[in-house]
Amino acid sequence: MAYNANQEEYPLPAGNQSKAQHRRTSAEHLPKYFRTAHNKKFLSATLDQLLNPGVAEKISAYYGRRIATARKAADTYVSDVSTEREEYQFEPATVIKDNLNNVTFYKDYNDLKNQIKAFNGTVDDDSKAFRQEYYAWNPHIDWDKFINFREYYWLPGGPDAIPVYGSFRNVKSTYKVTKQVNLDNDAYVFNQDNPTGN
Repeated sequence: MAYNANQEEYPLPAGNQSKAQHRRTSAEHLPKYFRTAHNKKFLSATLDQLLNPGVAEKISAYYGRRIATARKAADTYVSDVSTEREEYQFEPATVIKDNLNNVTFYKDYNDLKNQIKAFNGTVDDDSKAFRQEYYAWNPHIDWDKFINFREYYWLPGGPDAIPVYGSFRNVKSTYKVTKQVNLDNDAYVFNQDNPTGN
């Protein structure tokens, strides 16, 4: 027989055995002559990591800088791999996404400083390293008119006024108000007497 299951070597999880006592691995599904130490080591490092349930640890702590005004001395913070990464945990980052909302580029503050170091720059003092002589300014103008000003006809004083002429007549109207008594209420009737010719 090509496959000879050895019940003593790989017992089935039945009876009083619990899942904690016997944890099946992907090597158990191989034929016996493929269950070598090399294959078991390879599968335990690759496929078994996906098959076994993950172990989650609940942590009640804070991330980020410890210089916030609302920080208390008794607050617990999650430490990072280095002091520099602890100080710049939630600093602004550059994220570029494509049309499908997939992240194609990501750089945070530490990546920027490391890139400057790779170019033999000095980032010991952040205020000196990122000091700038220029700044961005948005003047809130129409950039098309500003750049293509030759394509527009400019009227510094605005368009010319167009006078509209007409005739003026003094019209006086006379209103006559009469009271009309009905059975259940009183009504007021307004009559307008316009001048002749209007």
